[in-house]
Amino acid sequence: MAVKTFTTEVLTSADTNTYLANSGLVFVKQITVGATVTTVDVTSCFSSTYDNYMVSFSGITSNSGNGGTINFKLLSGSTPSSTAYYGNTFYIVPGASGGLANASFLNAANGEAMSISTSTTNAGVFQLQSPYLAQYTRSQHMSADNNYVRWNSMVHQSATSYDGIQFLSSAGTITGGTITVYGYRKG
Repeated sequence: MAVKTFTTEVLTSADTNTYLANSGLVFVKQITVGATVTTVDVTSCFSSTYDNYMVSFSGITSNSGNGGTINFKLLSGSTPSSTAYYGNTFYIVPGASGGLANASFLNAANGEAMSISTSTTNAGVFQLQSPYLAQYTRSQHMSADNNYVRWNSMVHQSATSYDGIQFLSSAGTITGGTITVYGYRKG
């Protein structure tokens, strides 16, 4: 829907409801992370209502040590997809000089969703395009903790419809905090 510019007309409640309902992000689902878990499933969060999603992580603690990540696998029901993740992560130590290091994913068992470390409460944002559509799903994140600043872009090369996502710690466990899924409204 195009953005409407209001001038001197009377703004009715119908207009207000229409224009507010067709803009921005929409809350889909929120879960609380348990204590000392290695995986967290967010089921039934993707549907035909939205094509693109943003996932917000807040207040998650980890015992993974330096350089840990929260990774992801797309879910079909409760079954995780464990192949066909391709992409790259570029990272650097905060405040360090020099070039970026690169970690590549080639037909990997999972993708990367955010950086985590032990000595901080972790938060981040992760983007997904087309997980519910029967086509390749793309993802991106940019995150930072006290150990690394990371940029990642991936493609899951499977033309499959997924309705959920599993998050897993690359090492150690995660505890507490929330994972919230938002859908981008379609114009």
